[in-house]
Amino acid sequence: MVHVPDSLDQTDASTVAGDQVRYQRGFNAPTGLTEAETIELCIDAWQGRLVSVQVNGCLFSATDAPLVIDLSNVIEGFNRIEVTIMSESGELPRINGEVVLRIQEE
Repeated sequence: MVHVPDSLDQTDASTVAGDQVRYQRGFNAPTGLTEAETIELCIDAWQGRLVSVQVNGCLFSATDAPLVIDLSNVIEGFNRIEVTIMSESGELPRINGEVVLRIQEE
């Protein structure tokens, strides 16, 4: 199990370009959401190339940090997030920023 932000130090692991790390997390949908509220997944920062972000099997486009994804159309009672990051030049691929669910009122 890894906590985010990932505190693993480069000296803790041997990494070469092309190595990948995959973060997975399950969560229940927030209760009490109204029609006027949306839920977003926010990933502040990562090291390496963000290969993919999937929520409940739905693939989202990877962009520059910070990444904000509207989950309103994919949220279910129980949800699964999967984030894959690849090392581009031997740096340790990891999430090194906060990952949060944010509820926004429209």
